[in-house]
Amino acid sequence: MERALQALLVSIFVAMLGLGVVSPIMPLYAESLGATYTQIGLLSSAWSISRFIFSAPAGRLSDTMSRKKVIMAGLGGYAAVSLLYIISWNFTSLLTFRFLHGIGSAMAIPVAMAYAADLAPKGQEGKYMGTMNLAMFGGMGVGPLLGGSLTDMFSLSAPFYVMCAGTAVSLLLILVFLPDTPPTRTGKEKAKPSFRKILTNRTLLANFVFRTVNSIGRGAIFGFLTVYISSSITDGGLGLSVTMAGTVLSVGQLSNAVLQRPCGVLADKYNKKMLIILGGIFSAIGMAGFPLSTTFIHLMISRLVFSLGSALMTPAMSAIEAIEGRKYGVGTTMSVMQSSMSLGNMAGPLLSGILADILSLRPIFYMGTAISVFGLALYLILSPRGISIESFEEL
Repeated sequence: MERALQALLVSIFVAMLGLGVVSPIMPLYAESLGATYTQIGLLSSAWSISRFIFSAPAGRLSDTMSRKKVIMAGLGGYAAVSLLYIISWNFTSLLTFRFLHGIGSAMAIPVAMAYAADLAPKGQEGKYMGTMNLAMFGGMGVGPLLGGSLTDMFSLSAPFYVMCAGTAVSLLLILVFLPDTPPTRTGKEKAKPSFRKILTNRTLLANFVFRTVNSIGRGAIFGFLTVYISSSITDGGLGLSVTMAGTVLSVGQLSNAVLQRPCGVLADKYNKKMLIILGGIFSAIGMAGFPLSTTFIHLMISRLVFSLGSALMTPAMSAIEAIEGRKYGVGTTMSVMQSSMSLGNMAGPLLSGILADILSLRPIFYMGTAISVFGLALYLILSPRGISIESFEEL
């Protein structure tokens, strides 16, 4: 069990490192191909659309076939698309490759989370999910700083080569060190649960809706944060370098990563619902700080406040989903929950792109903050009362 978890952690860290490397430069890469702000938003939406379409089928496949094989297929797709990005000749080709990238992500990340949930002893779901989140956020944290630096030192193509190499290493680690597992759901008595059946569970429905709406707000902001930081003041930005933009993203992700495991332990000991609510409040405060920032330090403080909120709520939500998912198939449940984030990320960047083309960059941050607050309100309305570890003792 320990060896399998270590293999998962290292491989997911390296894979997310590669993904994080390209995150600060993807909007700039699209701009270099002549994309408008609306098209940049569509680029993020395309990735999320494919994740939304393919996450649940990939999860069901991992429940009935093999988690290892599905993860490997997803990582293989990551590596191939990394090279395709480099040969993009116009925005349409870049959009197509971004859609294919989302398919690989749908097969790798949610299923890796499901594998970790299978390994988690009862009562330690928060700890295990927090540990997995640490690896993911850690990779995504180091990546933007590296990507921004590579772009400033070399070219916009350099980060894509790094993403390809990192994903190839992850694929090799999974192939060699991750044990294969038998199907977790077989036979008529364990028929594939539908998307709709999972969401009849009110606890999972509340999580799904909150993840969706919160992702619209987050996507609206983070899809354009690099552009906002690095654009000139006359264009509505802050006029900082791409390296500084990458630093803001990296420090935020790394601080989030460091807090994931401790917050996962908190989720195992204390009321999960209250941690989610508290995290949502801090996240909204951090978002509101972005358009009010005028210096690099102001941006960094806002990013750290947002990271604290994300760290408080993410392991708690993942732990609830791991526990409830045992009723339906953990792979399917985790993938459905991941698809909710993709659903939100379809709309957020596209809305922001349209708004930025009509007005300017700054208003999208106010819109994203308002949407996130609305998502928290919906969570309070939909979630059952008193979600805590005691609620799950009978499981």
